[in-house]
Amino acid sequence: MRDPLKMRGYWRASVREADEWREWRPATGPYRAGDLLEWGSITKGIVGTTAATLLDPNRPLSWYAPEYPNADYTIGDLVQHRSGLPRLPAGMGSNPLGQPYRATIGQPISAADAHPAGPRGTYCYSNIGYALLGVALDRVCGSWFDAATQCVLEPAGITSATIAPETERRILAPLWFGRAMRPWEFTGSPYAATGGVWSTFEDLCRYADWALQDVPEPGNRRVSWQQNGPSTWINGEVRAAGAIIASASGVTAVVHALDKAPHAPDKIAEALIRQTLLRARNRA
Repeated sequence: MRDPLKMRGYWRASVREADEWREWRPATGPYRAGDLLEWGSITKGIVGTTAATLLDPNRPLSWYAPEYPNADYTIGDLVQHRSGLPRLPAGMGSNPLGQPYRATIGQPISAADAHPAGPRGTYCYSNIGYALLGVALDRVCGSWFDAATQCVLEPAGITSATIAPETERRILAPLWFGRAMRPWEFTGSPYAATGGVWSTFEDLCRYADWALQDVPEPGNRRVSWQQNGPSTWINGEVRAAGAIIASASGVTAVVHALDKAPHAPDKIAEALIRQTLLRARNRA
């Protein structure tokens, strides 16, 4: 089986053990210091935490957004992906190499797209659900991103995060003849709340630190994360980039990759954590 840590191409990784970050793979190639990379669905981490903090989890979406009068699933349902909503509107993900969110820029989420396709209470990962959380936060706070900045980004010490990155600062997968693969267009779309955040790699690590801190109510910082036994993680993949924050047994790995196979960052993070734990046992 191929060692994920010997994977070629463009990717960055850092590992935190105890109180120290160790840069495992530094910024090279397209990864220029101070430039911005895509979080993808890690964006849901800050949206879920903000919604869980500022909105009533037991109120239906229709209470915050009356344009969806039949949306009786709750804010808590949306945060936990248990609203019955599908992952994407019908036909949106049919061309993974295209621009699935371009048509949603400046457009509200339709009542038809906000209608469940399955039973409430059953887990079904839903980008529609998190876009609707953004709508609810817009109603209460004026802007979901401003609310997330006050609730998560500023407390975490993150200063570079944006949903409208400057073109020249974006870290993109190179193609040929100096061209780069264009990212999905989220700016101005309600789906920016599902995967539209960009930041420096260092600020992605700061989010990992903040979210994984032990606080009186740690769950609110990780309501959008996944857990399996001792492992806790949040990941995201967009058109030509992927990222993950993963933590297990006191070790945290942050990985970002460009133009890789699906779940490549996940495999790298898992290998990094295993290697770090093995080294710690060998030192003991």
